[in-house]
Amino acid sequence: MFLSRHIKGGKNLTKTSSLNPNDIRFSQTTVSYNKIDRKTGKKFTYDDLVDSMKKDGWKGDPVDVVKMPDGKITSMDNTRILAAREAGIDVQATVRNAGDKLSPAEVERFTDLDKGFHPETWGDAISGRINKQKPKRFPKENPSGSITPPRVTGKPK
Repeated sequence: MFLSRHIKGGKNLTKTSSLNPNDIRFSQTTVSYNKIDRKTGKKFTYDDLVDSMKKDGWKGDPVDVVKMPDGKITSMDNTRILAAREAGIDVQATVRNAGDKLSPAEVERFTDLDKGFHPETWGDAISGRINKQKPKRFPKENPSGSITPPRVTGKPK
């Protein structure tokens, strides 16, 4: 496993790792087939992402993953983990501990005002993501995430 250290935001030391996607659990039961790049606004599909990974490997920022109390890793970014599995490449990930505090921007990212959910740690954030999943048995059966891949929704038949 490749490990490097870098300073993020000038203060917190975080660890970026190259991980086998088959060793990462999912925090969601589904991912969307149709996507929009948050930076460029360009539309793409899940298949486009898989094809890009097969051709060019991992591109873009690392995903956020959480080291859970059981020592295993669960991802906040499920689409790229699933695509990396299909493409047969490693995932570039920023590994967080469940007890690590969220930055103010991360708190805002994961807060759900409609549900009164306001996480303080990465463990809170991943638990919130897991607990929102349907069917309702998913969080009970997978409180730390699931190794079973999410279903891709919205794909044309």
